[in-house]
Amino acid sequence: MAETTFQIGNYSAIRFRLEPTEIYGSGNATSPILSLRFKIQLPSVAAQPPIDYTMIRLAGRLMSGNHAEQLATFEAPPLAEESGPQNYERQFQVDVPIRLHEAKRIEDLRDGKDPHFQISLSGLVHIRNKGFELLRDAAINVTVPRSHWIDHVLNIWGISELQLLQVKMPTSTRKELAAARERLAKAEQLYRLGDYSHVLTSLRLAFEAFAEAYGANRADRNLFDKLLADKNAEVREKVRDSFDYIYRLLNVGPHEPTPVGNQQVPIGRNEARFALVASHAVFEYFSGTGWPDV
Repeated sequence: MAETTFQIGNYSAIRFRLEPTEIYGSGNATSPILSLRFKIQLPSVAAQPPIDYTMIRLAGRLMSGNHAEQLATFEAPPLAEESGPQNYERQFQVDVPIRLHEAKRIEDLRDGKDPHFQISLSGLVHIRNKGFELLRDAAINVTVPRSHWIDHVLNIWGISELQLLQVKMPTSTRKELAAARERLAKAEQLYRLGDYSHVLTSLRLAFEAFAEAYGANRADRNLFDKLLADKNAEVREKVRDSFDYIYRLLNVGPHEPTPVGNQQVPIGRNEARFALVASHAVFEYFSGTGWPDV
C-alpha cells in the first residue's frame, strides 16, 4: 500500500492511499488512459477552532519510479470534496491520459518487470472563513505487480508495439499454420513478461510449424527458395537470404548452447523485439502476396 498526506497550515490533513492493484487501464489503443483508484480521507483539522475545508482542485505528474522521468501529467475535473468530522475513506478515481509514445516509454522502462511509478500530487483547498490555500507536492511511490499490469492495463489498452504488422493466415485447415499463429502470439506474451530468450524459441517454433505445413523440416533457404519460385531471380535470392538469416537468428535461442561452455547466448530486450518484428515481417510478407499453395 502506498500513501501520502497533504498538510493544511501546520496540520496533517488530506490523506491519499493507492493500492498497487488499484491501477487499471481504460480507453483504447489510440487513446489509452491509466485510471488511478485512490482512497482519500478529508478529516476536519483538529485545531481550535476546527478547520473545515473543501478540496476544489487536484493535479499531478506521473513519474517513472526508477529514473525520476516525467511520463504524463493530469488534472482531475472540478471538485467539491468537503471535509468532515468523521475520518472515513472515500473512493476517488483520477484518469491519466497516456499518449502512445508515453505508453511505449513506460514499457521500455519496465523492461518486462514490475513497473515502478512515482505519482506527484498538488492541489487547492478553500478553507472556511479564511480563503484558498495551495496543497504543495506530495508523492506516492507504487510498484504494480507485473501480472496485474499485463492483465488489467496492457490487455485493456490493446496496445502492443510488437503488432506492427498484421498476419493473416490462409483459410486452410492445416493445423501447422494454426500452431504457427499460436506460437507468434506466445512470443509476444513472453516478451511482455521479460522472458526474452524464450521469445526466440517460440518464434523458431512458429517458423518450424510454418515449414511443416509445406512438408519441410526446417524454415531454411531451401524452403524459402521453393515458396518464392515465381519471383524475379534477383528478388528471390535477396528475399530468400533475408528470411534465412532471420530464421538463423532464432536458432540462437535457449535450445542451442553456445559453442564454448554450456551457457546460453544472452538475449536482451532489443534483440527480442527485433526478432519479433522481423519474424512478423516474414509472415506478413506471405499474408500480402498470398500464401503459396505448393
